Amino acid sequence: MKTITYSLFVLLVSASMTSAHAGTAKVKWTNPDDYRDIRPANESRERFKQRTFKELEAFVTKLAAKLPEGFELKLNVTNLDLAGNVEFGRTQQIRIVRQIHFPKIDFDYQLLDANQQALAAEQVSLKDMNFLHHIKTRSSTESLGYEKRMLEDWFNKAFAGQIQKT
Repeated sequence: MKTITYSLFVLLVSASMTSAHAGTAKVKWTNPDDYRDIRPANESRERFKQRTFKELEAFVTKLAAKLPEGFELKLNVTNLDLAGNVEFGRTQQIRIVRQIHFPKIDFDYQLLDANQQALAAEQVSLKDMNFLHHIKTRSSTESLGYEKRMLEDWFNKAFAGQIQKT
């Protein structure tokens, strides 16, 4: 009986902690046809662009969930340059990742509290010229891993005071 009671207690505490992390995010892609590099290796440009945007939006939403309930992060992306460069391989195009082709993303953001009051707003230009020398291995194996790590590092620094601790 004690085991069931304790398990139920842990479950309730975990659920209440999870619900406290209820920040949301909205991402807008401004003039994506003018972005520096969202070039596909071997799929259609439009499908690659939509898949890339969807994946990055989901990641930013996951980051924003660390913010307090009711907070909203609005990102307006104005430029994107993915890590690597698309080149011709033997039979098809492939994205080759070299130090010289580092990831970059330009955006402006606004952080709103639960009362829709702006807590922070800024234009940001992120680039990670040392992206291949980081110890975190997920970046090289995960889709858009270098870009995600760069965004996560920025988010954790920019909103350290607002992030809910678990």
